Amino acid sequence: MAEQDVSNFSSPLSHRLPTVSASQALHNLTSSRSKAISTGLKRLDALLQGREPTLSSQSALPGGLSRSQVTEVYGPPGVGKTTFAMQTCASALHAGNAVVWVDAAQVLVGSRLKDVLAGLRLPDDHGPPSSPAVARSMEDFLDQFHHFTCPTLPHLLALLTHPSPSFPPENTSLIIVDSISTLFATAFPRAIDSFDSNQTSAKKNDAVQWAASRRWSVMGDLISKLGKLAATRYLTILLTSQTATRVRADTGAVLHPSISGTAWDGGISNRIVLYRDWLTLQEGDGSSQGKEVRGARFAGVVKASGVLYSGLGRVVPFTVEKYGLQELEISADSAEPGAASIISAPPLKRKRDQIADSQSEDEDAGSEEEFGWADDDHPLVPEDFTEEHLDSTNGAHDTLFSVGAEAAEDIKS
Repeated sequence: MAEQDVSNFSSPLSHRLPTVSASQALHNLTSSRSKAISTGLKRLDALLQGREPTLSSQSALPGGLSRSQVTEVYGPPGVGKTTFAMQTCASALHAGNAVVWVDAAQVLVGSRLKDVLAGLRLPDDHGPPSSPAVARSMEDFLDQFHHFTCPTLPHLLALLTHPSPSFPPENTSLIIVDSISTLFATAFPRAIDSFDSNQTSAKKNDAVQWAASRRWSVMGDLISKLGKLAATRYLTILLTSQTATRVRADTGAVLHPSISGTAWDGGISNRIVLYRDWLTLQEGDGSSQGKEVRGARFAGVVKASGVLYSGLGRVVPFTVEKYGLQELEISADSAEPGAASIISAPPLKRKRDQIADSQSEDEDAGSEEEFGWADDDHPLVPEDFTEEHLDSTNGAHDTLFSVGAEAAEDIKS
């Protein structure tokens, strides 16, 4: 008779990760594309699967975020990262799967999620309905929606890196962590003033170096555990993060992901950047100046399925509406349809002979002619777009994690 394990240690024969047979792993790999989660932007879905995008509303091949992968969406504040996550969440819920949403900063707005869920059920004016023809009520969707609130980084690490047997819930296909960079910024502040003011300069520098080293260690461990969680549970993990400013001598101040590093970048399979820019739609003959699209946003595929693209990769224009994301079905005036490549232009400098000798001479010259902003400006998006269509249009973790009672009541109401 085997002796009882009084220390409650795990058996040496037990595995920390579930065993997956080779045939099952091959089946999951081949079927991951067919079970990809749509982002709501068809051309972006195609780019994420390594295909050339098309303007046709009819798409025979599925696309989107593949299973068993970690995807990061970053961008400046107010660009639509949370709405992008809601749109992906609505696609997973409409497919009959469960979704786990983790708030790392602001609490999820329940009424906004309801609008996105309701908007996905509306038929497209130029194609088939964007959701399966299965009658589901809002309560059915919300029953498959699991909401957590992690106020600190240790809460998030405990939830995702040391999950209980009941997490993630059954039939979960998507885990969303909204604004994960906020937790790292709070746990590892970069400013020296955040440390004890009574410490000497040497001790402050040591504290900063220790915090930076610890930050990289935690980031590497977290992204490694997230990759294993996505692979073993056959689900998609979507992370949203902010941007930080980095000053370079050649290009000046540029925005880059707030969370970055060798280990972190290597664990991210897909990386999408969201940003704003001017967009002018010209008429078909190109005779008129064209009209400006207000509220235009762009999704750039920086990395897809582990393949890193140069610059901002391929971009897809869209707008944020009440019922979610609305793709702008426009194409460049070229033989190749789809999103245009983006090339960053270096900052322009004045020549020595263009510098004014006095303030009055400088005012007479005019800033636009002096710097060449009006003539030599290089927009991120080409201006030779032609308009084809533009629409006007619960738990083991309760002791550690707040489920957000107010947010839950807002969603259920």
